[in-house]
Amino acid sequence: MFKPKSILITGASSGLGQAIALGYAEVGVTLCLTGRNEERLGETVRAAEDRGCRVLWKPLDICNAQAVQSWIDELEQEISLDLVISNAGITGSHGIDGSVETAETAHAQIATNLGGTVNLFTAVAPYMQKRKSGRIALISSLAGMQPISDGPAYGASKAGIIAYGEAMRDHLHKWGVFVSVICPGYILTPMADQFKSWRPYEFTAEQAAEKIKKAIARKRAFYAFPWQLALSIRIGKLLPWQLRRLGNQRFNYQR
Repeated sequence: MFKPKSILITGASSGLGQAIALGYAEVGVTLCLTGRNEERLGETVRAAEDRGCRVLWKPLDICNAQAVQSWIDELEQEISLDLVISNAGITGSHGIDGSVETAETAHAQIATNLGGTVNLFTAVAPYMQKRKSGRIALISSLAGMQPISDGPAYGASKAGIIAYGEAMRDHLHKWGVFVSVICPGYILTPMADQFKSWRPYEFTAEQAAEKIKKAIARKRAFYAFPWQLALSIRIGKLLPWQLRRLGNQRFNYQR
C-alpha cells in the first residue's frame, strides 16, 4: 500500500482540495498546502494539524510560475516530496443572456487550470527525476472528456490536463516517476454549487477525496468517476454530434 509521508496539494483552501488534504492528514505525514485565500487556507491547516500531521503552507497564485518554483525549491531543501496533487482550479461560463464567454474569463480558467498544472509539474518533476521516484496526480474532470457547451474554456483546460498528464507519464516512466490523471464528475463544493444544472451521481468532497486517494494508491494511470457518467461519455463519442448535443444540454450550467 502506497503510504506517502510528504504530500503537496494545491487548491487546498476549500472544497475538494481541502477534503483531499484532510484525507491524508495523520501523524507522521507532512502536508505542503497552498491556495490563494490565506484565511481559508489557514482553516485547512489548523484542521490538518489537529489530526496530528505537520503542515508547511504558503498562500500563492498557482498562475505565478516563479512563485511556484521558488516554493518548491524551498520545500525540497527541507523534505523530499513523495506525492504531488495538482488540484487548484476555477470555472466560468457564458453570460446568462447567451453572450459568449469573454476572452478574459476563458484565459483565466486556462491559466489557472492548465497553466497552474504546468507550473507545478515543471517545478517538481526534475526533483523526482533525480531521485528516480515519486508520484504526481493531476485532477482533471469529466468535462475534459466531454465538454459542456456552457463551459468551453473549462472543458478545454481540463482536456489539456489529460493530454499533458498522459504525455508526461510516458516521458517520466524511465525515471520511475508515475503520473495519474483523475477525472471526477460532479462534486458538491462551493465552486460547483454556483451552477444549478442537473448533477447526477454527485459526490460530497469527502467521498470524492477518498476515491482519489484510493486511485492514487492503486497507481491508476487514468481514473474517471463515477463510472456511469464516464461510460456514457465514452459511448456518446460513438454517436453523431447532433445526438450527443441533445444529451449534453441537460448538463448545461444555466440549463
